Amino acid sequence: MKFTFSKSNSWVRLVGVTLPVFFAFWLYADTNDWEKELEDPKPTKQTNPTKTNSSGNGSEDWEAELDKDLKDQETRSKVTEGSRGVTSNVQQPNQINRSAQNLMMDVSAAIDIVGAWDRNKPRGTGERIDNKLDVRSAEFGFTAAVDQWMRANFLGAAHGEDGKYYFEVHEANVLFPFLPLNTSLKVGQMFIDIGRLNRIHLHDRPFTMNPIVHEKFIGFESAMDTGAEFSILLPWKWITQELVLGATNGKKWGHSHSEGQQKNNPMGYAHLKHFYYFGNNWGTQFGFSGVRFEPTTDRRNQRYLYGMDAVLRWNRSNLRELMIMSEGWYQQEIFPEQLDPSTFRTSKAPSRDQWGYYFFADYKFHQLWSLGYRYDYFTDKSLVDKNGKLAENAIEAHSAQITFHSSEFGRIRGSVERRYIQDYSKTEFQEQREWRFYVQAVAILGSHPAHSY
Repeated sequence: MKFTFSKSNSWVRLVGVTLPVFFAFWLYADTNDWEKELEDPKPTKQTNPTKTNSSGNGSEDWEAELDKDLKDQETRSKVTEGSRGVTSNVQQPNQINRSAQNLMMDVSAAIDIVGAWDRNKPRGTGERIDNKLDVRSAEFGFTAAVDQWMRANFLGAAHGEDGKYYFEVHEANVLFPFLPLNTSLKVGQMFIDIGRLNRIHLHDRPFTMNPIVHEKFIGFESAMDTGAEFSILLPWKWITQELVLGATNGKKWGHSHSEGQQKNNPMGYAHLKHFYYFGNNWGTQFGFSGVRFEPTTDRRNQRYLYGMDAVLRWNRSNLRELMIMSEGWYQQEIFPEQLDPSTFRTSKAPSRDQWGYYFFADYKFHQLWSLGYRYDYFTDKSLVDKNGKLAENAIEAHSAQITFHSSEFGRIRGSVERRYIQDYSKTEFQEQREWRFYVQAVAILGSHPAHSY
């Protein structure tokens, strides 16, 4: 039995070796005629000169068609030269017609749940969370290409405030991304392009609660208004630079449930942004912002806001990531000049000067986990005590957080904040220390727009 088994194995091995060799030899022997022509392009026999000339003309026609295709492609590229955006008004080779996106527009929704607890006492007025777990906001939006020239964006949201939910339109605008000379135009209601956080919605921000300076100068979420925003990419090669100029109605500032007050002068703003890539997955974006706004209807008060923002990022295939971000703001509100009725002399216009900044660092040490720290500082240089002297004051806070990233579309975050408040313009409670604890859960449904760098 052993001998028979060994013999059958030998036959199997012999057949297994012989068949592949025979099959390979058969394929080699069955070479097609066109393969032989490739191996020997020169004909050995000139039996049919007419056929040979025809082959030569075919080769020339092929080269002519190739030259024609290259020239057509160059012409198409010149038509869209100086334009930018995700859609082109001229179809490119091997490019899907993006105008068909309006038939299947991107639909998204976001749920932001936040719980807060203050160790000392409830403080739900400023943060809109009164020592409880609440749905802070629920948003839904639609984004699509209207046609080969325009894109449109709509975003609505409901905010929870004191147990009630208020629906409002956050963004409803039309974008023209293909204007000449690398310019674009946005018209409608929008989060105006100033600073770093203002265009980022609450659920997309890298921390649960806003920085103190953002709350003081901009408000609960962002400064939004209806108007027009013009953007141009400057033609430098060594750095990417973008200038944004905007003008809006100026009826309201920050988060509001009404249209606001009618103003004679619009609000104007500018934002100069820079992006530079260092290499090795390191990049930075920094910018400078300026805003002029009239808070009253009589055109007497003028508010100027100046800011600087910067972010430095590094990542490695979404497994490790480091982000360092900071913003600094200075606000000056100028009041009308005062007239002395006895001397009829005008005094210098008083002003209110405030400034503050924050510094934030977040390190993603694991694909699912990240740790973050933020420092906040704010002061009002115009506060005076009961004797009319300038009073020392400041708000300082340290925050630490840990975030679990379940995926790109979901995360759970826990954070703790220690806040120190100093205000010597008061007669009591001049110094206070507070501990605040937050938990946040964010879920994003559908096709969410790309985040800013």
